[in-house]
Amino acid sequence: MKVRLVKDDINSNYKVSLDDISKEKDFIKILEDYNIKYKKTEYFKDFFMYKLLNINSKFIMILQERASNYIKYIEPVSIYSLPIQIDDINGEVPIIYPEENKNYITLGVLDNGIAHIKYLDPWIKKVHTRFLKKDTSTTHGTFVSGIALYGDKLENREMVKNEGFYLLDATVLSSTTIEEDELLQNIALAIKENYKKVKIWNLSLSVKIGIEEDTFSDFGVLLDHLQKTYGVLIFKSAGNGGNFMKRKPKGKLYHGSDSLLAIIVGAINNERYASNYSRVGLGPKGTIKPDLASYGGDLLLGDSGEMIMKGVKSFSRDGNLASSSGTSFATARVSSLATIIYQHICKDFKDFSDFNPILLKALIIHSAKNTDRNLSMEEVGYGIPATSAKILSYFKNENIKIFNGVMEKYQEIELNGSFFEYKKDIKVKITLVYDTEFDYLQSGEYIKSDIKIKDFSENGRNLTRKFEAKLARNKKIVLYSDSDIKKNFTLIVEKID
Repeated sequence: MKVRLVKDDINSNYKVSLDDISKEKDFIKILEDYNIKYKKTEYFKDFFMYKLLNINSKFIMILQERASNYIKYIEPVSIYSLPIQIDDINGEVPIIYPEENKNYITLGVLDNGIAHIKYLDPWIKKVHTRFLKKDTSTTHGTFVSGIALYGDKLENREMVKNEGFYLLDATVLSSTTIEEDELLQNIALAIKENYKKVKIWNLSLSVKIGIEEDTFSDFGVLLDHLQKTYGVLIFKSAGNGGNFMKRKPKGKLYHGSDSLLAIIVGAINNERYASNYSRVGLGPKGTIKPDLASYGGDLLLGDSGEMIMKGVKSFSRDGNLASSSGTSFATARVSSLATIIYQHICKDFKDFSDFNPILLKALIIHSAKNTDRNLSMEEVGYGIPATSAKILSYFKNENIKIFNGVMEKYQEIELNGSFFEYKKDIKVKITLVYDTEFDYLQSGEYIKSDIKIKDFSENGRNLTRKFEAKLARNKKIVLYSDSDIKKNFTLIVEKID
């Protein structure tokens, strides 16, 4: 039983997770015996959280005495707010409009709302909210959406090769603070009610608790469950930290950024270093997190102890150009990239039956490269992805083979002799991405079944593998697994010099 207390042990709301759900009635009886007010939130079957209201260590000691054998953890409920600095700046960019008779797909923006300013209004397809307009601030969501649609134009450089697409304003956060259970429930409902039309989601919000070494967070587990259940792909920010202001090392990724199916995005600055505030991995059990990084601006410690912002450009809710910094905005670039790629390869603009999140994830990760600063995987994952045009060129590149399939315990991939140019061996870059079943209750291994690549990549359990190797002409690529659980996979093999 893990226990984390609030500072100074003041009365607060705590969340409790049970290791043994068969003991739920016993747990409730203890709460009722001591007149503890509580709220249960069930995110999906058998995965729930109890929020205990206004308690302190005295009652937690009682739980330790009476229920430690079936409680997994007790910790403070995280309260989320958006203490973001957005500064208006001078300038403007041309407004882009949807073309008549052209099909567009929709990016879902899970945030605090999108303002209907002139730059964004033509693209807002739908609003999903449970908040009154007067209770919605639209600051952060507007800035995120501006980068998703106009990022390259605003910075006057090509990072994504932006194109237009529709936006779903999924307002999951009001202008005030919100507790973790309500935020997670709002995210789940937004995806559940819109997944048939919206397949790619930008989630630039975090619950501000650092991830664990061995346990996946409730937030991360929920995001994995939503993606498996509804067939969507989520892009999640790594989270921002202020340790640089105290000259301390960077903090760990926030809860939610340990989701294995989501693409987690950190931030780099103009000098191609990881941004001071961008939180770091790896994920629980050595999993690769963050997955990628992109340009998010920088925050610096000034000589007088003040914070200096060297921000990226987007829009304020008043429709002006504005500046801010954060992994939120790096994430918006990468979710935009995925949306554009899918918009080009999508054939079914009605039901989106051809959506393949594993393929999209593999394409983007395969394209990613480290900066010339040789940053660590803990900072930027696989690196900074290529533009949409570069990634789309893979489909016509004779040096690249893309294999999509379903496997259980064993799969052979054979490349014909012409791919090798009939040489004895060639140097290749290989990327494997797959999905699997998860043990959401974490009674055993969270990743129930992994895929390894014989003789090339066999260490660890992770849903992504990327490496360079020499491949002999007569050697098949052998994928194997430790169980017969069916797994969708994409394997990309690129011949390199």
